[in-house]
Amino acid sequence: MAEPLRVGLIGCGNVVEYGHRPALIALRASGEVDLVAVADVTPARLEIARRWFSEHRPVLYNDYRDVLARDDVEAIVTTVPQQFRRQIVLDAFARGMHVLSEKPLATVPAVAHELVSAADSAGCVLGMVHNYHFLPEYSKLHELVTEGLVGDLRVLTMHYLGVIDKPGAAEYQGDWRHTLAAGGGILMDMIHAVYLAEWFYGSPAEQVMAFVDAPTYASRMPEVEDLALAQVAYPGGYAALHHGWGVGVGGVDLSGSDGYLRMRYRDGQTSGFNQASEIFGVRDWARSDYQANDLETHTDNIARSFTRLWSAFVSAVRRGTPLVANGRVGARALEVALAAYLSGVTGRVVELPLEEDHPVFLQGIAGLPHSEVWPQGRTARSGIFGLRGRD
Repeated sequence: MAEPLRVGLIGCGNVVEYGHRPALIALRASGEVDLVAVADVTPARLEIARRWFSEHRPVLYNDYRDVLARDDVEAIVTTVPQQFRRQIVLDAFARGMHVLSEKPLATVPAVAHELVSAADSAGCVLGMVHNYHFLPEYSKLHELVTEGLVGDLRVLTMHYLGVIDKPGAAEYQGDWRHTLAAGGGILMDMIHAVYLAEWFYGSPAEQVMAFVDAPTYASRMPEVEDLALAQVAYPGGYAALHHGWGVGVGGVDLSGSDGYLRMRYRDGQTSGFNQASEIFGVRDWARSDYQANDLETHTDNIARSFTRLWSAFVSAVRRGTPLVANGRVGARALEVALAAYLSGVTGRVVELPLEEDHPVFLQGIAGLPHSEVWPQGRTARSGIFGLRGRD
């Protein structure tokens, strides 16, 4: 049996509690992973990490560079806010360490591509925490599509209109999901739909058209969107990605040349934080029902999805197994999300990939005001993305 992968954890936010923590504990028991070091700039979060990982007994640091300086760390997982990931990831590759990164990979496409190139140059694995690939409801839908139940997939609709607006770690910054510095709002935070759409179609997106607005938080002078309705074109068909905080429809519909599939969550809720209640398909106008879930609670599903993701990452490092969620997928997902923002700002269809000299490619959201703004558009009128006060 191979030696466990020796890992350093950088960042101890809430995603560690419900995702990485149960995965790392499970994989320690199976001998796949050994967590040897943890870093966080917030002393309170480090103390929480000490309790979380008492069995691992990792060494705790307040500077990520101390983790990278250790000779026994083979790979790191970075869960720090996305605007702070670039230097951490580059420094890890410089040390020859593999990286598992939370999503999105960066806030700027140029940076995301820089990280992908750095991984290639260092011969290191760059994996993404795209854990929805490993949720049972999405795994089942992908299996059925791959088996040809719907024929050629033509239209994919992903409803994320009732996303729970969970605050971030209070010890650091609870409202980070609503700040411009974090690089975007609901679409960027729930970028799961973007990478899943590419997965279902098996090819990168070509065009994006979107409406992006902030009606829910209008009275608070919002910095980023809380509603994003994006239509994305792929070589084989189209995806409609609907995102919103609050109360709304959740689930997935896949329409093809020969049939369709539907997945819905219990009580009409949204996304992987809730329990899938049904999956059914229709072909030749005959309905077939499928097992939506083999676990008792959605908390189990999330934890299990992270465990499967971590196992895939370990396999990629130890055996060279291709990752379904690699850095290139992460970079493309970031471009789709930013292209949706750009479409909302300009009122135009945006072609992908973005030109490498485009302000949004080079600066992310900071490049949006330098684009040709559609003044009558709801995005411009909402004042988000640094557009407030612009003529």
